[in-house]
Amino acid sequence: MIFDADTWIGHWPFRPLPYRTAGDLLRQMDKHGIDKALVGSLHGLFYQDAHEANRELARETARHRDRLVPCAILNPKYYGWQRDLKQCREEFGMPVLRLVPHYHNYTLKDPIAQEMVAAAHELKICVALIGRIVDHRGRHFLDPGREADNAEVAAFLGKFPKVSFLMLNFYDAPEKRRWDRPMCFFDIVRFVGGGGTRLPSLIEKYGADRLVFGSTLLMRYAKPTLLALELCRLSKRDRERILWRNLAHLVPGEAG
Repeated sequence: MIFDADTWIGHWPFRPLPYRTAGDLLRQMDKHGIDKALVGSLHGLFYQDAHEANRELARETARHRDRLVPCAILNPKYYGWQRDLKQCREEFGMPVLRLVPHYHNYTLKDPIAQEMVAAAHELKICVALIGRIVDHRGRHFLDPGREADNAEVAAFLGKFPKVSFLMLNFYDAPEKRRWDRPMCFFDIVRFVGGGGTRLPSLIEKYGADRLVFGSTLLMRYAKPTLLALELCRLSKRDRERILWRNLAHLVPGEAG
Protein backbone atom coordinates (compact mmCIF):
# COMPACT_ATOMS: atom_id res chain seq x y z
CA MET A 1 0.00 0.00 0.00
CA ILE A 2 1.09 3.60 -0.66
CA PHE A 3 -0.42 6.51 1.28
CA ASP A 4 0.75 9.83 -0.19
CA ALA A 5 1.12 12.74 2.25
CA ASP A 6 1.56 15.54 -0.27
CA THR A 7 -0.79 16.03 -3.24
CA TRP A 8 -2.66 19.01 -4.68
CA ILE A 9 -5.50 19.77 -7.06
CA GLY A 10 -6.62 23.01 -8.65
CA HIS A 11 -5.23 25.72 -10.90
CA TRP A 12 -1.75 27.21 -10.46
CA PRO A 13 -1.80 30.83 -11.62
CA PHE A 14 1.81 31.03 -12.78
CA ARG A 15 1.98 28.13 -15.24
CA PRO A 16 -0.52 25.68 -16.75
CA LEU A 17 -0.75 22.31 -15.07
CA PRO A 18 -1.56 19.36 -17.36
CA TYR A 19 -3.72 17.79 -14.63
CA ARG A 20 -5.86 19.72 -12.15
CA THR A 21 -8.92 17.82 -10.94
CA ALA A 22 -9.67 15.10 -8.42
CA GLY A 23 -10.28 12.73 -11.32
CA ASP A 24 -6.89 13.64 -12.80
CA LEU A 25 -5.24 12.98 -9.46
CA LEU A 26 -6.88 9.58 -9.13
CA ARG A 27 -5.71 8.60 -12.61
CA GLN A 28 -2.14 9.62 -11.77
CA MET A 29 -2.36 7.71 -8.49
CA ASP A 30 -3.53 4.61 -10.37
CA LYS A 31 -0.68 5.01 -12.84
CA HIS A 32 1.88 4.98 -10.04
CA GLY A 33 0.23 2.49 -7.70
CA ILE A 34 -0.70 5.06 -5.04
CA ASP A 35 -3.70 3.85 -3.07
CA LYS A 36 -4.63 6.88 -0.99
CA ALA A 37 -3.55 10.51 -0.63
CA LEU A 38 -3.87 13.61 1.49
CA VAL A 39 -4.91 16.36 -0.92
CA GLY A 40 -5.02 20.13 -0.64
CA SER A 41 -6.46 22.82 -2.90
CA LEU A 42 -4.04 25.21 -4.60
CA HIS A 43 -6.86 27.75 -4.64
CA GLY A 44 -6.56 28.04 -0.87
CA LEU A 45 -3.17 29.71 -1.32
CA PHE A 46 -4.65 32.57 -3.33
CA TYR A 47 -8.32 33.13 -2.47
CA GLN A 48 -8.90 36.10 -0.20
CA ASP A 49 -11.11 33.81 1.86
CA ALA A 50 -9.15 30.55 1.85
CA HIS A 51 -12.13 28.70 3.29
CA GLU A 52 -13.91 28.93 -0.06
CA ALA A 53 -11.23 26.55 -1.36
CA ASN A 54 -12.00 24.13 1.47
CA ARG A 55 -15.65 24.10 0.46
CA GLU A 56 -14.66 23.41 -3.15
CA LEU A 57 -12.29 20.65 -2.07
CA ALA A 58 -14.91 19.00 0.13
CA ARG A 59 -17.35 18.90 -2.79
CA GLU A 60 -14.81 17.64 -5.31
CA THR A 61 -13.50 14.83 -3.11
CA ALA A 62 -16.86 13.78 -1.65
CA ARG A 63 -17.34 10.91 -4.12
CA HIS A 64 -13.74 9.73 -3.71
CA ARG A 65 -13.40 9.91 0.06
CA ASP A 66 -12.22 6.31 0.18
CA ARG A 67 -9.00 7.42 -1.57
CA LEU A 68 -8.71 11.20 -1.32
CA VAL A 69 -8.43 12.74 2.15
CA PRO A 70 -9.08 16.50 1.95
CA CYS A 71 -6.77 18.84 3.89
CA ALA A 72 -7.80 22.27 5.13
CA ILE A 73 -6.00 25.53 4.33
CA LEU A 74 -6.92 28.59 6.39
CA ASN A 75 -5.52 32.06 6.95
CA PRO A 76 -5.33 32.95 10.66
CA LYS A 77 -5.46 36.64 9.70
CA TYR A 78 -8.88 36.21 8.11
CA TYR A 79 -11.91 36.90 10.29
CA GLY A 80 -13.84 33.84 11.43
CA TRP A 81 -11.12 31.23 10.93
CA GLN A 82 -12.05 29.56 14.23
CA ARG A 83 -15.54 28.82 12.92
CA ASP A 84 -14.12 27.70 9.57
CA LEU A 85 -11.59 25.39 11.20
CA LYS A 86 -14.35 23.73 13.18
CA GLN A 87 -16.41 23.24 10.01
CA CYS A 88 -13.40 21.73 8.24
CA ARG A 89 -13.06 19.12 10.96
CA GLU A 90 -16.62 18.42 11.99
CA GLU A 91 -18.52 18.82 8.71
CA PHE A 92 -15.90 18.24 6.00
CA GLY A 93 -13.94 15.58 7.92
CA MET A 94 -10.56 17.17 7.22
CA PRO A 95 -7.93 15.63 9.53
CA VAL A 96 -5.02 17.86 8.44
CA LEU A 97 -4.49 21.63 8.35
CA ARG A 98 -1.80 22.94 5.97
CA LEU A 99 -0.22 26.26 6.93
CA VAL A 100 1.07 28.50 4.13
CA PRO A 101 2.39 31.66 5.86
CA HIS A 102 4.09 33.26 2.85
CA TYR A 103 0.90 33.08 0.80
CA HIS A 104 -1.28 34.45 3.59
CA ASN A 105 1.02 37.26 4.72
CA TYR A 106 2.00 36.14 8.22
CA THR A 107 4.95 34.36 9.82
CA LEU A 108 5.30 31.48 12.27
CA LYS A 109 6.48 34.04 14.81
CA ASP A 110 3.05 35.68 14.85
CA PRO A 111 0.82 34.81 17.82
CA ILE A 112 -2.07 34.14 15.45
CA ALA A 113 -0.18 31.20 13.93
CA GLN A 114 0.37 29.71 17.36
CA GLU A 115 -3.29 30.28 18.22
CA MET A 116 -4.41 28.41 15.11
CA VAL A 117 -2.16 25.42 15.85
CA ALA A 118 -3.47 25.24 19.41
CA ALA A 119 -7.06 25.33 18.11
CA ALA A 120 -6.30 22.60 15.57
CA HIS A 121 -4.79 20.45 18.30
CA GLU A 122 -7.96 20.81 20.36
CA LEU A 123 -9.97 19.55 17.37
CA LYS A 124 -7.55 16.63 16.87
CA ILE A 125 -6.32 18.04 13.56
CA CYS A 126 -2.76 17.31 12.48
CA VAL A 127 -0.87 20.46 11.43
CA ALA A 128 1.29 20.36 8.30
CA LEU A 129 4.13 22.83 7.78
CA ILE A 130 5.36 23.29 4.21
CA GLY A 131 9.01 23.88 3.35
CA ARG A 132 8.06 25.32 -0.02
CA ILE A 133 5.43 25.03 -2.74
CA VAL A 134 7.76 25.64 -5.69
CA ASP A 135 11.47 26.28 -6.03
CA HIS A 136 11.80 30.00 -5.32
CA ARG A 137 14.78 30.30 -7.70
CA GLY A 138 12.47 29.91 -10.68
CA ARG A 139 9.29 31.37 -9.25
CA HIS A 140 7.15 33.94 -11.02
CA PHE A 141 7.76 37.49 -9.79
CA LEU A 142 4.17 37.69 -8.50
CA ASP A 143 4.46 34.44 -6.53
CA PRO A 144 4.91 35.32 -2.83
CA GLY A 145 6.16 31.86 -1.94
CA ARG A 146 9.57 31.45 -0.35
CA GLU A 147 11.61 28.69 1.25
CA ALA A 148 10.67 28.23 4.90
CA ASP A 149 13.17 29.67 7.35
CA ASN A 150 14.53 26.70 9.27
CA ALA A 151 15.38 28.70 12.38
CA GLU A 152 11.84 30.09 12.49
CA VAL A 153 10.37 26.61 11.94
CA ALA A 154 12.55 25.11 14.68
CA ALA A 155 11.52 27.79 17.17
CA PHE A 156 7.87 27.25 16.25
CA LEU A 157 8.08 23.50 16.77
CA GLY A 158 9.64 24.07 20.16
CA LYS A 159 6.48 25.84 21.35
CA PHE A 160 4.37 22.71 20.82
CA PRO A 161 6.15 19.70 22.34
CA LYS A 162 2.93 17.65 22.42
CA VAL A 163 1.50 18.54 19.00
CA SER A 164 1.71 16.33 15.92
CA PHE A 165 3.38 17.94 12.91
CA LEU A 166 3.63 16.78 9.31
CA MET A 167 6.60 18.37 7.55
CA LEU A 168 6.00 18.62 3.80
CA ASN A 169 8.51 19.45 1.08
CA PHE A 170 11.45 20.22 3.38
CA TYR A 171 15.00 19.70 2.14
CA ASP A 172 16.21 18.69 5.60
CA ALA A 173 15.12 18.77 9.23
CA PRO A 174 15.27 22.31 10.66
CA GLU A 175 17.12 21.36 13.84
CA LYS A 176 17.48 17.96 15.45
CA ARG A 177 16.57 18.89 19.02
CA ARG A 178 13.34 20.47 17.74
CA TRP A 179 12.10 17.69 15.48
CA ASP A 180 13.29 14.80 17.63
CA ARG A 181 9.85 13.81 18.84
CA PRO A 182 7.60 10.80 18.08
CA MET A 183 5.00 12.81 16.14
CA CYS A 184 7.08 14.97 13.78
CA PHE A 185 7.30 13.29 10.37
CA PHE A 186 8.95 14.46 7.12
CA ASP A 187 7.90 13.50 3.63
CA ILE A 188 10.73 12.28 1.41
CA VAL A 189 9.96 14.16 -1.81
CA ARG A 190 13.00 16.46 -1.50
CA PHE A 191 15.23 13.84 0.10
CA VAL A 192 15.98 12.34 -3.30
CA GLY A 193 18.98 13.27 -5.42
CA GLY A 194 22.72 12.90 -5.07
CA GLY A 195 22.83 10.20 -7.70
CA GLY A 196 20.51 8.07 -5.61
CA THR A 197 22.64 8.32 -2.47
CA ARG A 198 20.91 11.09 -0.53
CA LEU A 199 17.67 9.30 0.36
CA PRO A 200 19.36 6.20 1.87
CA SER A 201 21.67 8.39 3.95
CA LEU A 202 18.76 10.46 5.29
CA ILE A 203 16.72 7.36 6.06
CA GLU A 204 19.68 6.17 8.07
CA LYS A 205 20.01 9.59 9.73
CA TYR A 206 16.37 10.08 10.71
CA GLY A 207 15.15 6.51 10.89
CA ALA A 208 12.32 5.04 8.85
CA ASP A 209 9.87 5.74 11.66
CA ARG A 210 10.18 9.51 11.05
CA LEU A 211 9.53 9.55 7.29
CA VAL A 212 6.47 9.35 5.04
CA PHE A 213 5.96 9.09 1.30
CA GLY A 214 5.09 12.30 -0.56
CA SER A 215 4.93 13.01 -4.29
CA THR A 216 3.59 16.61 -4.69
CA LEU A 217 1.18 15.43 -7.40
CA LEU A 218 -0.33 17.24 -9.34
CA MET A 219 2.28 19.99 -9.14
CA ARG A 220 4.99 17.51 -10.15
CA TYR A 221 5.39 13.89 -11.15
CA ALA A 222 5.51 11.02 -8.65
CA LYS A 223 8.00 8.79 -10.45
CA PRO A 224 11.28 10.32 -9.16
CA THR A 225 10.37 9.72 -5.51
CA LEU A 226 9.15 6.19 -6.21
CA LEU A 227 12.33 5.36 -8.12
CA ALA A 228 14.55 6.78 -5.39
CA LEU A 229 12.77 4.65 -2.82
CA GLU A 230 13.19 1.57 -5.00
CA LEU A 231 16.98 2.08 -4.91
CA CYS A 232 17.02 1.94 -1.12
CA ARG A 233 17.72 -1.44 0.42
CA LEU A 234 15.01 -1.36 3.02
CA SER A 235 13.53 -4.10 5.11
CA LYS A 236 9.87 -4.85 4.46
CA ARG A 237 9.02 -3.27 7.81
CA ASP A 238 10.87 0.00 7.10
CA ARG A 239 9.47 0.19 3.60
CA GLU A 240 5.92 -0.18 4.91
CA ARG A 241 6.58 2.46 7.56
CA ILE A 242 7.55 5.02 4.94
CA LEU A 243 4.97 4.06 2.34
CA TRP A 244 1.93 4.11 4.64
CA ARG A 245 2.20 3.03 8.26
CA ASN A 246 3.71 6.24 9.66
CA LEU A 247 1.15 8.46 7.95
CA ALA A 248 -1.66 6.17 9.05
CA HIS A 249 -0.44 6.63 12.63
CA LEU A 250 -0.39 10.40 12.21
CA VAL A 251 -3.91 10.58 10.75
CA PRO A 252 -5.62 7.56 12.31
CA GLY A 253 -8.64 6.11 10.57
CA GLU A 254 -7.54 7.30 7.11
CA ALA A 255 -5.42 4.41 5.84
CA GLY A 256 -8.11 1.79 5.33
